[in-house]
Amino acid sequence: NLKLRLNKEVTDYSAMWVQPTLCICVLVSVGCVFGQDFNLIPLPECITNEECDQLLTCIDFKCQDPCPGICRGNATCEIHNRVPYCGCKPGFSGNPFTGCQLETPKDPPSGNPRCRKVYKIEHFVKINWYAALIHCQSHGGRLASIESQQENEMVKAEIAKTNMRDDRFWTSGTDYPLGQWVWMSSGNSPTFFDWLPGEPNNKGGDERCLHLSEEDEEGYMWNDVECLAEMYPICEYFE
Repeated sequence: NLKLRLNKEVTDYSAMWVQPTLCICVLVSVGCVFGQDFNLIPLPECITNEECDQLLTCIDFKCQDPCPGICRGNATCEIHNRVPYCGCKPGFSGNPFTGCQLETPKDPPSGNPRCRKVYKIEHFVKINWYAALIHCQSHGGRLASIESQQENEMVKAEIAKTNMRDDRFWTSGTDYPLGQWVWMSSGNSPTFFDWLPGEPNNKGGDERCLHLSEEDEEGYMWNDVECLAEMYPICEYFE
């Protein structure tokens, strides 16, 4: 009986090692088979943009310049924190991602008292600044320019009609690519200002477009923000 019990224990002990050993052998064999194929595939240089330098973007698993091909005709491209920003050259307007067009004056004829500027809040769609330019143009207007205190009050009155609080609204103001603020729709530099206290501050180096926002009971005032942020456009029309 003692001999039989010892034989059984030895058999059980052996079985405990045989099974893991077989599993390890199988796994090693599978790894070797697949390893031959894996060696043919080069490792990616990057997977996310954060793995690239500040002026490069991860494209097709490689750190590359994102500008070529993204900005179309009559547009310039700058990179900030690995994100490409397209802008129309001076004298051109439109969507820099599809091609900027030569700016043509759309101001009402002088001496015609029946022509007046009106503003409309497009409060059904939130889009970025570039899309806002195209949105207003496609509706027969243009993204808002605010060139006087009177026009500034007109814009605020239109926002008040929507009963929206603590929201944000696009204008055509930008300091890109000239480095100074200009109303893209009219091509004019602002002569009237209504910035929030401490603005514009170009926080993070990426705030290149002008919008209206409401903070600290001040009512809606001007602020600079990233052009790719999404908010409601303010379109202007002439009647």
